[in-house]
Amino acid sequence: MTTHAAPSRVGILGNPSDGFGGRTLALALPQYQATVTLEPAERVEFVGLNADETQWPSFGAMTDHLDRYGYGTGPQLLAATARTFVGVAESLDHRLESGFRLSYETTIPRQVGLGGSSALVIATLRCLAEHYHLELADEILPSLALQTETTQLGLGGGLQGRVVQTYGGLMAMDFSNLQINTQFGVSYGAYESEDPSCLPPLFLAFRAGTAEPTDTYRQQLRIRYETGDTHVRETLRELAALVVEGRAALRWRDRRRFSALIGKNMQLRQSLGPVPSADLELVDTARSVGANVTCAGSGCAVVGAFEDDRHFELLSDAYADIGVDVVRVEGLACPEGNTPSDDRITQGNVVTLERRHH
Repeated sequence: MTTHAAPSRVGILGNPSDGFGGRTLALALPQYQATVTLEPAERVEFVGLNADETQWPSFGAMTDHLDRYGYGTGPQLLAATARTFVGVAESLDHRLESGFRLSYETTIPRQVGLGGSSALVIATLRCLAEHYHLELADEILPSLALQTETTQLGLGGGLQGRVVQTYGGLMAMDFSNLQINTQFGVSYGAYESEDPSCLPPLFLAFRAGTAEPTDTYRQQLRIRYETGDTHVRETLRELAALVVEGRAALRWRDRRRFSALIGKNMQLRQSLGPVPSADLELVDTARSVGANVTCAGSGCAVVGAFEDDRHFELLSDAYADIGVDVVRVEGLACPEGNTPSDDRITQGNVVTLERRHH
């Protein structure tokens, strides 16, 4: 039996420029994670959860579920990942013997922009690679995960989330000069870890009841970008530039400046087009008590900075008024032996969340 887990993630700066040759800074949140288990078997089998519904009591229930979560299910993600893995193995003349049974569990809220689908794909790739003794370098894993979702399932997205879910911790990513891995036929950027202890105190808020497929936003943005929309292209460049400023603020431990950049990220994102009302309510609620905030991904979740315990209490009360839980990101410590000046890519900062229920 082989088991691997991949965390949820939040984009902090630069998102969504990662899909357009930009830069991003993102943080892994292992408090919410997807775990995949592979067991040897004679056949190939994918086992889903109760949430992977295939029958509904009425047309209305079916329509609501599909509008909110899309057509993809966990077993479909696992199967698509296995298909990608088979292609990789065949390209290397690596023989795959026997079958397997893949099952999973996840605590990542669905379709709120925290990377639930990509977490399943990455954990599945790691299980298959270990089981069949096929080495997949970390810089390649995010690209294979993205290829699975775009090629096999027709979903949109960028590399940002897959990168931070592969490496863990706080990752700075530069996609302006992609390199091509000739062995696997995928491209990847330059990835560096940053010291998460330099971040200001962070909070996360989301409302799962307003979930929607998160590739819709990127699809619309892609169309405007490819048709030469000047405003879109310039705004994406500005978003990418925020990451350079943000990394400098981290090195100087200037938390106030970094917090301001989070707010600027949201302003630029809003200028790209209308923000869904459910997302905007989360943003405006944080702003109403003086907190800088931005969308954590392409879904109804936000990440922001607060000043102290009193400020967090104000945030908690404001979100309670609209029926939303807010969580405080804790444990933003740098791994032993890693400093802000390191050029090495490091695995796994453990991030915990203290949850306040209302």
